[in-house]
Amino acid sequence: MKTADNQNGFLLLEALFSFAMFLLLCTLLLPLWIDVKKEHYIQEKRTFYYSLLQNELAKAEPKDQYFRDDKLFIALRFSIEDGLKKGCIDLRGEGRKENRCLYGYLE
Repeated sequence: MKTADNQNGFLLLEALFSFAMFLLLCTLLLPLWIDVKKEHYIQEKRTFYYSLLQNELAKAEPKDQYFRDDKLFIALRFSIEDGLKKGCIDLRGEGRKENRCLYGYLE
């Protein structure tokens, strides 16, 4: 079998195949990247409102607060249970429903 001596580069078919593989990888990773960015955004908002909840819980008379942030609805609710201040955060939006509570001592 003879081989040509002037094969110095990629064939067009090889270039098209590698480009198709690159596009396939991009289409598979794009939705994952979008989900990661969305979770990062929600984590930033959660961290901000948790710190706000903690600051409000440190006050003598915390008041309920409600926020609308882009696609999220956030509610800070306070009550007294078993001699402790209870502050809860409700985070809702885009199929997500979270409820977390912190406790503090009465003054």
